[in-house]
Amino acid sequence: KSLEGQWTNQKFLAAGLASIVQPFSRKSLLLQQGAATTVYCATAPELEGLGGMYFNNCCRCLPSQEAQHEATAIALWELSERLIQERIGRQSK
Repeated sequence: KSLEGQWTNQKFLAAGLASIVQPFSRKSLLLQQGAATTVYCATAPELEGLGGMYFNNCCRCLPSQEAQHEATAIALWELSERLIQERIGRQSK
């Protein structure tokens, strides 16, 4: 093959690969953005030994009024326990 023919094939393959990978790279970027606050809170030296705080976009914030209701917290805890038990039950069968 000529070098020109090889170059055309390489450009074609690169364009095809880019069209396949692009949707996943967007998703990867969204995952990285979504994980940023968790990673920050887990690794930031200035937060060492602290807990019970709410962070959004790597910034400490007040949770919503709904999130501060004790009844809501209890209901969420009970729902979480039930869903975990259901999942564990399905896996053990």
